[in-house]
Amino acid sequence: MQALFFTIFIFISSVTYAQQLKATYSMKVTRNVDFSGNPNMPKQVADRIKKRLSEPVNYDLFFDKNQSIYKKQEKLDAPQSSSRGGMMFRFGGGSQNIIHTNLATRKQTNQQELFGKLFLVNNNLKTPGWNFTGETKQIGQYTAYEATYTQMQNPSQFRMSFGRRSKNNEEEEKEPEKIEVTVSVWFTPDIPISAGPDTYFGLPGLVLMVQDNNKVLVCTEVQMNPKEKIKLMAPKKGKEVTDKEFNKIREEKMKEMRDRFQNNSNRNNQNRIF
Repeated sequence: MQALFFTIFIFISSVTYAQQLKATYSMKVTRNVDFSGNPNMPKQVADRIKKRLSEPVNYDLFFDKNQSIYKKQEKLDAPQSSSRGGMMFRFGGGSQNIIHTNLATRKQTNQQELFGKLFLVNNNLKTPGWNFTGETKQIGQYTAYEATYTQMQNPSQFRMSFGRRSKNNEEEEKEPEKIEVTVSVWFTPDIPISAGPDTYFGLPGLVLMVQDNNKVLVCTEVQMNPKEKIKLMAPKKGKEVTDKEFNKIREEKMKEMRDRFQNNSNRNNQNRIF
């Protein structure tokens, strides 16, 4: 089966796609939200957070046969008022988050916005050990084929803790044990370009659907020659950091945010989360 798909890939790779294409994806993430660290949080606030976290998010993938740009669709939020001393939180990637992928070399340049600052994270991705299952299904007007791979991931529980923890609790808190997850990716040779959303690419055709643990990505539209076109160039704005450095910075910023939230709460108890 794998030999068959690689034969197909060699054949369809000879097809020239000079024009730029655009695919739109809807991403839904199911999170097991843990509010145990916030026993005094009002139920309506907790419900609002859960609803916001469960809302689908749309992304656009602009690509040709050589490279792609993947970014979140811009969406204007309704104006929100804030009480004096209150805090407001938004969930999801910033509007300036962009992933550029070189489809041949598997090099990705990821521009990340974190608390108003831009960072550039460069990655050289390894090719997954694809298993072509032979399963097919219709996704929109395209016939899709399934390929899977397994990887170790952290559990999908999402902890919301803004209170100040004791040193003992911080010392006792351990990294959760990773679990083995089978990632299912559906692609179509009808569009013979090895592009896909985020890190899901490198197959004999465009990726149309992904099922990865608690995350589902579905392609809702493909435009062969979209009116909207962008330059498929790697982003250059931001401080260059490694994955490890970026994760450390993010953890430090989240700790600062928790401390600031706690201090404001002690002063006037007028925090707002939306």
